[in-house]
Amino acid sequence: MKIAAISDLHVLPDDGDKELLESIKRRVEELAPDVFVIAGDISDHLDILSDALSKLHADSCANLYVAGNHDIWFEEGKSPTSLEKYSKYIGEICNKNDFTHLPDQPFISGTTAFVGSIGWYDYSFRKPELEIPMENYEQKEYQGSVWYDLFKIDWGYSDIEVTDLFNSKLEYDLSILPDNISKIIYVSHHLPFQNITIYKDRLPWDFHSAFMGAQSTGRILENDGRVILSISGHSHIRNKVTCGDLTAMTVPLGYGRPDRSKLDEFVRDAIAVIEITEEGITTPDFVKGDLCEDLSYITSRH
Repeated sequence: MKIAAISDLHVLPDDGDKELLESIKRRVEELAPDVFVIAGDISDHLDILSDALSKLHADSCANLYVAGNHDIWFEEGKSPTSLEKYSKYIGEICNKNDFTHLPDQPFISGTTAFVGSIGWYDYSFRKPELEIPMENYEQKEYQGSVWYDLFKIDWGYSDIEVTDLFNSKLEYDLSILPDNISKIIYVSHHLPFQNITIYKDRLPWDFHSAFMGAQSTGRILENDGRVILSISGHSHIRNKVTCGDLTAMTVPLGYGRPDRSKLDEFVRDAIAVIEITEEGITTPDFVKGDLCEDLSYITSRH
């Protein structure tokens, strides 16, 4: 099985990323994968999300999506809520554009299943040696630096409650897979393993790293025994690690945009190619690090 995977496109409004989306689709169709995975964070605006998915859809393979935290940010002056976006509207948009929203239903190909979740964070990725009080993580603010979910997520649960809720749903999804499933690929936005998180021994970076994911999610995957691969986004630094018999990777594009002449090269680096055979998992030419480190910074936040 061949998988093409990417995340964190952060698509600009008003067709500002039309050429980027076209380049991604061309590259995916050139790769001819069996499955195309997008691990969240296209846009906090539902109309932009829908338009982007319509432009990204690859005709020759299965198209899978999981929502990211930016996708469920509420839109100013509008409903729906974050929970309504996640539990209803994003799934409807995916169906409209022939994508499977994995939090709503697994995707099965032979004896391989794709199971997905937005995932969440419970501060278990925090660095205790920083001695930052727990209340700062709960309030998402430290020394003037703010984790922006504070202002844009409105579902009324604590982060630990949300993590527990999504973990319970993940356990349920794993439990109801057909008996013939021997391999599982987990797709999430937030990270399930702390050792794939990048720390820089400086603030506010390492404070923000506490909001990358939850160790408890990783334990569920490791304990299942069938999960061979985890594909995530959220962290804008690409990484790949091995956790026992399981390969975990992050596949973000990020906020940067290259010159038009270098767009296709940028996209080739951004789309991870994952090949699964009886011998194991390979990721030919996988690019680690921050693809956008030296590029002009753009933001879809508006």
